[in-house]
Amino acid sequence: MIVVAGEALVDLIPTPVGDLGIHPGGGPFNTARWLGRLGADVGFLGAIAADPLGQRLRAQLVDCGVGLGQLVATQRPTTLALAQLDDHGAAQYSFYTDTSMTDYWPEQVPGLLPEQLDALYLGSICLALEPAASAGVRAVELARARGALVMVDPNIRAALIGDRGVYLARFEAVLAQTDVLKLSVDDLEWLAPGEPVETAARRYLDHGPTAVLLTAGARGATVLTARDAVPIAPVPVDVVDTIGAGDAFSAGFLAHWLDRGKRFPPPRGQTLPSSGASTEEIVESARFAASVAAAACSVQGATPPASLGVLLVS
Repeated sequence: MIVVAGEALVDLIPTPVGDLGIHPGGGPFNTARWLGRLGADVGFLGAIAADPLGQRLRAQLVDCGVGLGQLVATQRPTTLALAQLDDHGAAQYSFYTDTSMTDYWPEQVPGLLPEQLDALYLGSICLALEPAASAGVRAVELARARGALVMVDPNIRAALIGDRGVYLARFEAVLAQTDVLKLSVDDLEWLAPGEPVETAARRYLDHGPTAVLLTAGARGATVLTARDAVPIAPVPVDVVDTIGAGDAFSAGFLAHWLDRGKRFPPPRGQTLPSSGASTEEIVESARFAASVAAAACSVQGATPPASLGVLLVS
């Protein structure tokens, strides 16, 4: 089983006629739905409101085959993100966050996270805002103790990070227990301003992860391990928008990796990441991830198309 931990929200996306379209979103929420569409056994760990928008979010999870056993119920309103699209379909966001997303506490996590767990995915806004950030750290600690693979995508939203030093300390603490780190070139502009992208990304391999998956939008991606840097070519696609493409990439990687029975983490009881994963195996899963990201770019918003089917091949 895979548990995806983080936020669920509603993206408000301008339409060609000038009004706003309502699209379920949030990085982890998107990742969970893509995993469900890809046939994975997946549950979502996070807070979702009881209001009409929250009910829509729950229905979207169910429609994609995502389990609700890890949901946190809250009476706060649904979190909103206002998207502004540029000429290439890329989005910048304004967030309304005194909402459901901040009603998720670390003491709730032990009772929600399954004892039997193959992987935990964590990322995005929940690493920036308390108490969800501390809940995310707790989920990583428990997942590692239970022998699960840990994958992290910070998906930096700088406007929501009040104290850079506090955020970086929390991020490094999570990295020490992370197997796979997914980063975008935009993330690195904030994390390591002015530093060459690959140099900065490779440095994180010294903090715990076995692999860094560095994504660069239309320029493709790079798999970085201790010895190798392997480019992943982008998959050609007619882009509608790029919302959720990085989340789909993460889902594609995890689904492909676990479908083949691969594992990054050490045996139960060990605390330091250790991996027998080969670069070639990681690259194979990253190439599949690129195809899933391309599928995400072919539709508006972050909702996986029902016609996607199970893309995994032997």
